[in-house]
This record gives sequence, structure tokens and C-alpha cells, in this order.
Amino acid sequence: MIALRNLSFRFEGSTRQALHDISLDIAPGEFVALTGPSGCGKSTLALALGGYLFRQFDGQASGSVHVNGLDTREDAIYDVAEVVGLVQQNPEAQFCTLTVEDEVSFGLENRRMPRADIEKRLRWALDIVEASHLAERTLTTLSGGEQQKVAIAAMMAAKPQVLIFDEPTSNLDPTATATIFDVIRHIREVAGITVIVMEHKIDYLLSFDPRLIVMDHEGRIAYDGPARQLLADRHEELANLGLRLPGNELADAPPAARGRAQEVLAQTRDLQLGYNGNAVLKDINLDIHTGQIVAVMGDNGSGKSTFLRSLLGLLKPQAGWVSVCGQDTRTTPVSVMARHVGFIFQNPDHQLFADSVGAEADFAPRNFGLHDVGTRQRIDALLSSTGLASYRDAHPYRLSCGEKRRLNVVSILSYQPRLILLDEPFIGQDWGHARTLLRLLRDETQRGATVLWVTHDPALARAYADRVLFFSSGRLAIDAPPEEAFGALKRTGHAGYLPPGDVVP
Repeated sequence: MIALRNLSFRFEGSTRQALHDISLDIAPGEFVALTGPSGCGKSTLALALGGYLFRQFDGQASGSVHVNGLDTREDAIYDVAEVVGLVQQNPEAQFCTLTVEDEVSFGLENRRMPRADIEKRLRWALDIVEASHLAERTLTTLSGGEQQKVAIAAMMAAKPQVLIFDEPTSNLDPTATATIFDVIRHIREVAGITVIVMEHKIDYLLSFDPRLIVMDHEGRIAYDGPARQLLADRHEELANLGLRLPGNELADAPPAARGRAQEVLAQTRDLQLGYNGNAVLKDINLDIHTGQIVAVMGDNGSGKSTFLRSLLGLLKPQAGWVSVCGQDTRTTPVSVMARHVGFIFQNPDHQLFADSVGAEADFAPRNFGLHDVGTRQRIDALLSSTGLASYRDAHPYRLSCGEKRRLNVVSILSYQPRLILLDEPFIGQDWGHARTLLRLLRDETQRGATVLWVTHDPALARAYADRVLFFSSGRLAIDAPPEEAFGALKRTGHAGYLPPGDVVP
């Protein structure tokens, strides 16, 4: 089905190869998990398989890529698209329309399918990803996870022979993740399609007994074989590449903040939040203390991002109130709140402003008048520890998704806000870089800052959070330490939120 021979690619203006001499054969119906360190070339390889790399990006290519007999370097992109469906890491990057129905129908309409068939495929694809209730929504009103569901539905509607997912679970809640992979399993059984998943969380894929392909930092294939065998025989080598392996989330976990004398940093009372007069969250009453790492969890669309936005004052209460650092968010300008509250949006591209990585890291301190020797030294240390120092003069949009996300974190930590709000901060991160970010966040809490972190990753929440907030049906359903929270989730039928292979009483 897929044959790559000595494929290499270097982006224009770069001194390093994004892909280096890759040769692979993937048979029809295979399930392949592709992993490797952040920035190793996984997304670049996905673009090569879909043919987009050679048409949308300037660079030097050599070698060949064939999929089902088509040459993706030479054959028309519309011919390749009949065979290969690619769900990109950032859903917004592949949207072409304004509404959910139009987006899922777009490719089918381009194929000039009969209207009745389009309607049938549209309903089938939305049902598969459990997004039928979103059909009439505009794309800009969706949460990041809901957008990801729509992007997957749009690809699946065309029923390709090869489906490529670039970190498909990064914005999806555990329930939706399980649904998507159950659907993939069913489609493979019925249609025999080939599935390639670029993923850092290998343990979530082990039930598929996949073939595991591991890339190294230089864009080469380092290991290739049955996943369970590689994890058993090459565990140390894989760990040295910075991969997240089953069970290693506990390494370097921070001490819990519970039991310390804590100041109340933020409060909400009878808080109701929503949009256009419609309530998303109701009756939220919380005290958030200094020095804590708080994991915010819940299904896609449950209001997690909405809650974080209210703490910065980006969203004003419909009822009740929010106080942060003694400031009422209803009356305090966001520009004032932002000096004390750092916010990282779900999409890394949504907060890149400058023309270079160095300028981006320095953007907030300059705006706040904090640019001094100490700040410059802190930024230098942050860029170095996150692996971005060598990119200081590069444009932020030349970075990979994971590198952009690390730059987002650096740009916030550079001015040391008291409250740090992170919406899915570990998108695109290998385990080595995720641990680095977690260490940096722990250090911030030890100086008295507080971290609120939206996550769909129960293993990390259990290992690193002091407290778990779980939103459900517009309410704060659980507010407890991790062990108590996961026990409550199990008892209330949310077993998908338990860490993989874990048993919680």
C-alpha cells in the first residue's frame, strides 16, 4: 500500500534535514503507530504521504513516496486525496468552510457526489465521532476538541484507503478518544483500511497491537517493529529518546501542595458563564490557593476553557462574580489582569505575535515594562531548558507544533505571573519536553504561583496535580485530590478518565 524509498526533505532556509533517508513499506490494513521526539519530522512525514509537502512548502526533496501506486511527489493532489485522508494536528489548519455541515460535506461536493449520498455520508461521519449535535454550529463556536471531531469526520466521510492521524487525541476527552479508536478498529475490520497514527501516548494504542515506528531527533527511522516487543526489548533506548512510555509519568513528579498554609488567590461565587445569553457553566463556587497545581478535566464542550477565560476576565460573568489577586474581573480591564494572570490558549498559533522566537519570548516583559537584566537571564534560561535557544532568530511559524507550544509557555513564564492558566499545554510534546515543562511549572508553584491546567490526560493529572476539578453537564461535579477524584469518576461511570491500566478504588 505504501512504499517510501530514501526519502529526505529539508525546508527552505533550514540547515537541518526534516526527514533523513527514510525507507518504509506499509502493507494494506496495517495499523502503524509513529512516534518520536517533538520536532523529529512526524508531521512532515504525514504531509509527504498526503502529497501536501511537495506542493505547499519550499524545500529540497529526494527519494520517492508511493501510495497505492500513486506517486505523491508527482501525481495530482486530488488523485492522492482519493486514497489518503490526513487529519492534521491543528484542526483549524484544514478547515475550508464556516459551518460543521459544510465542512464535512466539502470534499464530497468537490467529488460531485449526488446530494442524497452526501447527506447519508454526512450523517454517518458525524454519528461516528458523536458530533451529530454539532451539525448546525459554526466552526468558530466549537471547542478545540469539537473542532478535532469535525476534522476527523470530514476525512472519514470520503472513506479513504489510508487514514493518517497527526496526534488525533490531543484535544479529545477520553470518552471521545475511545470512541474514535473504536470506530477506526471497526472500519479496519470492515474495509481493511490502513491506519497511521502519529502519537506520543503510546500506551493508549497498545490494545491495537500496532507496528511501532520510532523516529529520532535527526528525522531518521530509529526503530521499527511490533510495539510490545520494542517496549520490552528497547525500553532504555526509547526512554533515552525522550519518549513517553507506560508508567513513566511518575518520574520527577512534584511534592503535593496539600497541607501547606495557602493564601486564597482566586475565588468564584455563584458563577454563571456562557455565550449569547446561553449558560455553559452554573453555580461555580471555588477557592483557588497559592502554590497548587490544579488539573481541570471534563468532556469536550463541558466548559473548561470557558472557566479559564473567566479567570483572566476575557469572559465576564452572566451571574455571580470572579475575584483574582483581589481584583473583580467584571470591572478590572484585561490589560491589568494580564500582569498577574498568564494564559496559554489551546491553539499555539493564537498567541504568536513577534517575528522571531527571541522577540516572542520577550514580548510580554517589554509590554509590562519588566525588561531588565534579570528578565533577560530568565528568558535565556527558559529558551535553553525548552530546547529553543538555537531558534532564537527563527520566525515562530517555522517551528513545529510542539516547539510553538513550548514557546507559548516560555512567553508566559518570562514575566512570572501569579496565576498561570494552561489550556492543554502538552500538545505536541514528547515525554522529555513534557517533563521539562512540568518541572518549570512546579518551580513556579514553589515560588508561590498557582497553575490551572486543562487536560484530558488522567495519568499526568494523577501524577502531577494537587487537585482535580471535573466539569460535567454545566456544573462542577468533582473538586478533590487526585485519588479521591478518580475514585469518584469511576463510581459515576467515567471510567474512561482513569489512567490506562490503573485501578482506583
